[in-house]
Amino acid sequence: MRDQHIAKLREKAEKLLRLVTVEEAAGMSAEEVRVMIQELQIYQIELEMQNRQLEQTATELELSRRQYEELYDSAPAGYFTLDQNGVIVEANLTGASLLGVTRLNLLERRFSQFVHQESSHDFYNLFLRAKEKTVSQRAEIQMVPQQGTRICAQVELLQIQKQETPPLFRLVFLDITERKKTDEALKKHEQLLSSIIESSINGIQVFKAVRNSKGEIIDFEWLLMNHVAETFMNTSYEALRHTTLAQEAPEEITSGRFVRYVQVVEQGQPQTFTAHIKKGTKEYWLNLVAVKMEDGFVLTSEDVTEQHQVHEQLKESQHLMKTMAEAMPDFLYVEDLQLGRNIYNNRNFLAFLGYTPADIKGHPRELLDTLYHPEDASLLLNRKSRCANLPEGEYLQTHTRIKAKDGSWRNILFRDTVFKRDAHGQPTQLVGVAMDITERLRNTQELLRKQATINGLLNNLPIILWRISPTGIIEEATGLGLKSLGHQDQDLVGKHMSALNQGVMPHIQNVLTGGKATFVGELEVEGQKVYKQNFFLHDPLTGGAIGFCLDVTEQKKAEAEASWRNYILDQLIQKLPMVLAILDHQGNYVEARGEGLRRLGIADNELVGQNLFTLFPELTDMVDEIKAGKPINFIKRIDHQGKHTHFQNFGLFDPAQEFGIAFAIDITELIDAQEEVKQEKEFSENLLENSIDGILSFDHQFRITAWNKTMEQIMSVKKEQALGTSLVHLFPKQVQALVRLSLKKVLQGNRLTVHEIPHLHTSKNYEINLLPFPPSPEQKVTGALGIIHDITLERQRQHADVKSQLHQQKLVMNAVLSAQEEERKRIAEGLHNSLAQLLYAAKLNLEDLILRKPIAEPDAGVTLQRINMFLEDAIKETRTLAHELIPKALQDFGLKVALKDLSRRLSTDQFNVQCIVTGFNGPADSLLETALFRIVQELLNNSMKHALATEVVVQVVDKGTQIMVRVEDNGIGMDTSNPSFKGMGLATIQNRVKHLQGTMDISSAPGEGTVVTITLGK
Repeated sequence: MRDQHIAKLREKAEKLLRLVTVEEAAGMSAEEVRVMIQELQIYQIELEMQNRQLEQTATELELSRRQYEELYDSAPAGYFTLDQNGVIVEANLTGASLLGVTRLNLLERRFSQFVHQESSHDFYNLFLRAKEKTVSQRAEIQMVPQQGTRICAQVELLQIQKQETPPLFRLVFLDITERKKTDEALKKHEQLLSSIIESSINGIQVFKAVRNSKGEIIDFEWLLMNHVAETFMNTSYEALRHTTLAQEAPEEITSGRFVRYVQVVEQGQPQTFTAHIKKGTKEYWLNLVAVKMEDGFVLTSEDVTEQHQVHEQLKESQHLMKTMAEAMPDFLYVEDLQLGRNIYNNRNFLAFLGYTPADIKGHPRELLDTLYHPEDASLLLNRKSRCANLPEGEYLQTHTRIKAKDGSWRNILFRDTVFKRDAHGQPTQLVGVAMDITERLRNTQELLRKQATINGLLNNLPIILWRISPTGIIEEATGLGLKSLGHQDQDLVGKHMSALNQGVMPHIQNVLTGGKATFVGELEVEGQKVYKQNFFLHDPLTGGAIGFCLDVTEQKKAEAEASWRNYILDQLIQKLPMVLAILDHQGNYVEARGEGLRRLGIADNELVGQNLFTLFPELTDMVDEIKAGKPINFIKRIDHQGKHTHFQNFGLFDPAQEFGIAFAIDITELIDAQEEVKQEKEFSENLLENSIDGILSFDHQFRITAWNKTMEQIMSVKKEQALGTSLVHLFPKQVQALVRLSLKKVLQGNRLTVHEIPHLHTSKNYEINLLPFPPSPEQKVTGALGIIHDITLERQRQHADVKSQLHQQKLVMNAVLSAQEEERKRIAEGLHNSLAQLLYAAKLNLEDLILRKPIAEPDAGVTLQRINMFLEDAIKETRTLAHELIPKALQDFGLKVALKDLSRRLSTDQFNVQCIVTGFNGPADSLLETALFRIVQELLNNSMKHALATEVVVQVVDKGTQIMVRVEDNGIGMDTSNPSFKGMGLATIQNRVKHLQGTMDISSAPGEGTVVTITLGK
């Protein structure tokens, strides 16, 4: 429809192209002209519309062109247009960038310039194929950018068909260097994976799921199997290809492992488990790992049969080790140094020390770390640093003391070795053994004591100790007994025994062959017969002989006394509470007699034929030791007719003679006494703990050995913390030297009593008595006892008594002062009203006599005038005395005015008094003000008469709570170090101040004046 319309328009346009003549225009009707004009307007509008469409199309084309250019230049591949000679006609920015040349410099250059020499032939063949064919040709070419390393490019070349012009070629190349490297790496990885699979020590199989019509997995088909899997299954992959588990391994379906495989494929979760497989008479254990792969799974199997067997053996070994660790008497542990905790203990160490779960607050290690002896704690707490450089396989041995709950110190030997180290070689875990060697140390000490005893016996008794080699050579001969043979220690070493006494050689030969020998040897020394009782036994360690001999020369003489001694033994057994028994090798009594049997209602030899182990079953465990000849020692309690009897039993079995000797002593009274002592000890401890006084004791090293509850309250230190701690260390460092000095005095045997605990801040008062122990001066002091008695109430009572006495003294003093003042007042009134009036009357009469009767004698007139002057002076002195005895200003106006008046009256040209009085504005205390006035009056009198002062400053200050009096002069001063410097005046002042409960300080030196400072409390 649109094409027809356009054709009509074109036809009309062609008509319009022909010019209309005037004649034709004139011949047109008006209607024809109107229609023509209307059609022209329509054509104009249509042309304008077409013009707008063309402009819009041109804009869209421009936008598309720009987008094409952007896409062309920003494409990830390089685009080139080549002419038929391979010259670059056009290139995008990516291509120029890949070749390392700007686009402008790239044009009109042969593309082959950028082709590596090794790929030039390939590029030439590619170009020829593109010329011959119209489809695109592709090849991988090695390119060499202008700058940079060689790259691998995938090049695609297509001939562009243009008519009547030489052909052009569109070349696209993409940098596939990384992809090439990745492909090569992937290829290598595939080869490596294949090698790994084939060389793996584990069996590897790949399966694909077999599903039914519902999509459910019903079986698995083999896709791959390595050589290890083929060997284990005794087949090959070729034989199993395209077969399934149900066909070749039906046990996999019935064993439950099939369900696991299905879960791996369906859920995508790997499965790791151990399978127990039986093949004929053999059993295998496999570690299986199934991992999903597409619609199947990869199954990796590891034959762990040997590991399983080793693991089972290891479990048995671990169980054996655990059983041994729990059965061993020592403490086996593994300690984590980073956690500061033991991660394994074969036994409860704290329970061994006597601590219960109630004693443990927090982690058990926290309690244990507080139990180390202060001198040994650093050895255990610093084990990490001590083990840092410990070579592998070596042990760190530490001997320390640890406090048990009963307060005793257990000696523990720790042997630690490094179990694990961190990346820096520092130890992180230790494995060790802790052994209680308390008893061993005691036994060692006992052994040392026995050795000392043996040495003492050898050095003090006529005994000789022999050690003979297997050939009869004397290797050791020592003891005081050699002296009787005319030899000294070791004189006979190196000589043959036969050279000493040929007669003993048969006995020695018998011993050297493994026997024992007891015989008497006879020698003649300096004409005297010497007899030696010899005891020799075979030494299995050296093959030689060990023996000793006693000088029995005197015993030979004493054999006559043997019967008497046997008689004495019989009497002891029959008279004292003792029992002597002889037993055969089976433990049956051969003889049993003694007075000790009577308390059991048994007659002598009544036990003959009975068995020792039947009567004393507790000895059954010691049968082997008894038969080996080891002595036994035990206490047995026997109840008979409601009474108990304790026997201390000693026994020794002689395997050679096959009889044993048992000796028992009735120690009932001793046991009862010990029980009584134990009860008394418990009573004493209870008394100590419940005493209201603080009680402590310490040894010669100041270590606290006793500390009761009252001491805990006084010193705020628990008994557990105090025991074993140095008493000096409970005090601050600044007083430790003083405390140590005091304690040393006590340990030197001196008693010490003090009334203050250094640096203890408390409102209570204590009396501390330190007594050396034992108190006897003849015995060595081993420690001291301290008793701290609270005397707070006693001090309070004493203070109250003193305060009451002072109050009574003050009342008495006030009464005395009042009486003194009253007496002064009476005397003053008497002087003023009586003596002064009489003197004044005498003066008036004398003046009247002088005026009425002229004196004939000139000397008599002078005498009368002199008498008149004396009377005047006497009147003034009387008034002064009366005023000093009772100053009216003090009574009428108070202390401040009275002191001012006193200063004014005493001041002269040669003696200046400055008086400063502050306060005293409240109600007046007449007694206090009178005392203050008298004190200042006496001090001014001393300064004027004794100190020869010219200036005195008096300060009296009422501070509200106290009164301060200070009198300072510039007199000759005095030596206050001289005990006689206080005269009557100062002593009087001192007494007044003391009764007023005040203090007086005198500061003076010869030639430097005097300052007296008095402080009184109100």
